[in-house]
Amino acid sequence: MRAFASKNLHAKGKVLEYSECRLFADLGELTPNPKRIARIVAKAEEFLNTDIPLLPASVYREYFVNGNRSNYQSIYFRRRDMAVYLAMAEYYEKKGRFSEKLMDVVWAIMEESSWVIPAHLYLHNVGFEYTLPPVFGNNYNHGIDLFAAATAGALTCVYHYAKDALDAITPIICEKLEYELHQRIVRPYLESPFWWTGDSGRSVNNWNPWIISNILHQTAWMEKSLYIREKVVEKAMFHLDNFINGYPPDGGCDEGPSYWGAAGASLFDCLELLEDMSGGKISIYDTEIVKNIGEYIFKMNIDGSRFVNFADCPPRTSPTPTLLIRYGEKCNSPFLVSFGKKQATFGEFFFSQSHMYRSLKSLFTPETEAEKCPMPTLSILPDLKVMTARSTPDSARSTFLAIKGGSNGEQHNHNDVGNFMVYYDGKPVIIDTGVGEYTRQTFSPQRYELWFMQSGYHNLPSFGGVDERAGSIYRSTDEQFEEGIPSYAMQLKEAYPEAAGIVSYVRRGTLDGEKVIITDTVELTEEKEIDFHLMSHVAPVLNDNGTISLAEGKVLTYDPATTPEIEEFAPVGMNTKGSWETETLWRIHLR
Repeated sequence: MRAFASKNLHAKGKVLEYSECRLFADLGELTPNPKRIARIVAKAEEFLNTDIPLLPASVYREYFVNGNRSNYQSIYFRRRDMAVYLAMAEYYEKKGRFSEKLMDVVWAIMEESSWVIPAHLYLHNVGFEYTLPPVFGNNYNHGIDLFAAATAGALTCVYHYAKDALDAITPIICEKLEYELHQRIVRPYLESPFWWTGDSGRSVNNWNPWIISNILHQTAWMEKSLYIREKVVEKAMFHLDNFINGYPPDGGCDEGPSYWGAAGASLFDCLELLEDMSGGKISIYDTEIVKNIGEYIFKMNIDGSRFVNFADCPPRTSPTPTLLIRYGEKCNSPFLVSFGKKQATFGEFFFSQSHMYRSLKSLFTPETEAEKCPMPTLSILPDLKVMTARSTPDSARSTFLAIKGGSNGEQHNHNDVGNFMVYYDGKPVIIDTGVGEYTRQTFSPQRYELWFMQSGYHNLPSFGGVDERAGSIYRSTDEQFEEGIPSYAMQLKEAYPEAAGIVSYVRRGTLDGEKVIITDTVELTEEKEIDFHLMSHVAPVLNDNGTISLAEGKVLTYDPATTPEIEEFAPVGMNTKGSWETETLWRIHLR
C-alpha cells in the first residue's frame, strides 16, 4: 500500500516556511525533564575531561584489512556522543563551560573526509576497492548511509541548541555546519540515487525511515529555502511509501524487535516530523498498515525488556516508552498506549545521537507514570508467519511460546524457518541464541559459515548432517494457525535442500496450559540419522527417568526412540555474557 499516495498528499503548499516551523508542537511548552537533563549534564562533565579521539585512515582501513568494524565505529560514535551531550548541557546551563570543548569536537567531525562508516562504503560506489572514500573534488556527491544521516541529525541538534554559544566564540563553526550538512546530506539526497530509497525497485529495510527521519530533522531546522524544504518532503513521502509498501499487511518486521526501533519506530519519527513541518496537513496516522506496524512490537514482547529475538536480534531490547505512547495515541491503539506505560517501568530515558529527533522529544516529555498492562495471550501474524502465545495475561507469571515459519530470504535471516523459543515467568528456558558481533563476514557471502546463522544451532533438526539453506526458496508452506488451544503447524520440507531427503516434515507447536508441545512428523526418502537440536543458556541435566532438566525448574520429556546427548560449547564471536549471563552455551541433541 502507498499510504501517502492513496491520500493524494503532496508537499506543495503544505510545508511550512523555516521561520514558521516548530518541532514538538504537540508537546506544548518545551521544558527539559529535570531527571533526564541532569543525566545529560553529568555525562557532558565527563566529556570535558576526555580527549577527542583521533580517527586516522589506518583505523578506517581495518575493516578492509581484517574485517574489524568495531574499532573505527567506537571512536566515530564517541565523537558524536560528545557533541550532542556537550551541546545540550550548554543549552541547559548557558554558562559557556562546555562551549570550547563542543567547538573542538564539532570541528573534528566536520573535518572527517566522509561520514560513511567503512562497513557501508561498498553500498555507495565511492571507493570500496581503494579502502578509503575518495571524497574530494568540487562536484563530488557524498554517500549517505545510516550514520552519515545520523551525524546530520546530531549536528542539527548542535546547531539548533548551541548556535548562540558557538557564535559567541566564532560564527565560522555554525556557518560551516550549514554548508557541510547541505553538501553532504541534502544535496546528494535530492540529486543522487541510493538503494535505500527504493527508487531502483530494490526492496528496502530499516535504512529507509531511519535515514529519512534524520534528513527531515535536518531540513526542518537547517534549510531556509521553502523550495528545498518542499522538494525534500516530497521525495521523503515517496520513499516512505516504498518502505510501507514493502511491509506485510499484518505489520510484522522480519528484521526482529530490536530493528523495529530503527524501522517501525523511525517511520513514526518521520510521521511526526512531517506533521510538525506541515502544521498537521500531512498525516497518515489513520492508515491501518501504520497502526499494525506499531502494534507488532507488543506482540513480540515476552516480559519487561525481553523480546522474541528471531533474526539479528538480541534477547533484550528497550523500545522508547514515550514513543510507544504517542504512537498508540495518534494511531488509535489503546493497547499500544498501555504497553508504552508498562514499559516505562523498565526505564524511560532514551538519548541517542542516532535517533536525535526521538531523543529530544523524549527529553522534553514529562515523566510517564508506569502502569500494569495485561498482555495478549495469543498473537498471530499470518503474513510474517509468526505466532506468540502465553498461558496467562500476566507476562511475569506465564508460560510463553514463540514459533516462526517464513523463508530464509528474510532480512537479517538466520536459516531458522520452524524455530521456536520457550520462556517461563519471563525467563528463558529454550532459547534463540541471538546474533554475534557484526564483522565484515556478517553481511558477506560467508555469512552462513558463522555458527549462529545456521539452523543446526537453532531449535531445528539436521537430516543426515544436512541443515536448512539460505534463500527465499527455502521456506515453510501449508501454515495452519489454531486459536482454541494455541497451535501453529507448518510444512518444512521446502526449508531444506533436496540432499536432506525429506518427503514430508510437519512441525506443530502448541501451548496447552502450562505445557509446550513440539510435534515433528517426518517422512524421508531413505533411512538416515535425524539430529533434533534444542539450545539452552544453562547446563541441561540428563535424568535417569528419560527426561532432561532445563532452566527454571522445567523438564523436557522426549520421544524414547531418540538418544539424548548434551553438548557444551564456547560461543565464539558472540557476547553471551551480556545476553545470557554465561560464557558457555549448551546444545541438546536428540538423535
